[in-house]
Amino acid sequence: MTALNLFRSETTKLFTSMSTWIIAGVTILLTWPMALTNAGAAELPADDPRLFSSEPIPLEFQGFEMAGFGYVLVVALAALWAGSEYGGGKQIRTTLTATPKRGRAFIAKAILLAVTVGAIAFLTMAGTIIITHAVSNSGLNPWLLSPAIWANIGGVSLAWTLTALIAFAVGTLARTAILPLILITPFVIGIGDFLAGIWDGARYLPVAAGAAMYSDPGSGSYLDPFTGGAVQGLWALVLLIAAGIVFSRRDV
Repeated sequence: MTALNLFRSETTKLFTSMSTWIIAGVTILLTWPMALTNAGAAELPADDPRLFSSEPIPLEFQGFEMAGFGYVLVVALAALWAGSEYGGGKQIRTTLTATPKRGRAFIAKAILLAVTVGAIAFLTMAGTIIITHAVSNSGLNPWLLSPAIWANIGGVSLAWTLTALIAFAVGTLARTAILPLILITPFVIGIGDFLAGIWDGARYLPVAAGAAMYSDPGSGSYLDPFTGGAVQGLWALVLLIAAGIVFSRRDV
């Protein structure tokens, strides 16, 4: 099978799966209304108990607190993508029969997942931030935003993508979707941020490191954006190499 045919085959698998479209649709179409509701809170007084925080959020970070919902879902997408080959039908046997060069099949799967999650993340968070500034009357043109805000949107898109690749690598190593869900989901729903707030070493854990690319460094809980991105990228690279080697060598 040529490389082009391999990508076509893997693309067909990913985009004919109902779970892919459901997760992508829910991520985008539920985050946007939540951003609309959240932006309406800008008119509330600082001491209103309904506010997430009484501290004012710098303009370039407003709206990024909405990233958590979609973050969980892209981890689920990556876990399902890794584990689907090892389900009851043992689709992996058909895949490896058609593509004896296992390393190439693994790379194709990882690239396809990265492109898909990156697109979902960008659409979700760009729409969320545009809605946030359109509704909250922040004084910023919601369509143009600012270079710092676009950099943060790029940061959150990269963080989601790298986390999805980490989940994919863990799922491939374990040959199941369950383990990455158990290991990674708690960190994207807040445990990573909590640990980073009480222990400096937790800032180097993959999800907390990725959060540095779109979170307020003034909180003192995160690495600088470049270091955070490099650390999370290193986590993803090491795990992908390990998963790729195991995928290429073990029996199915």
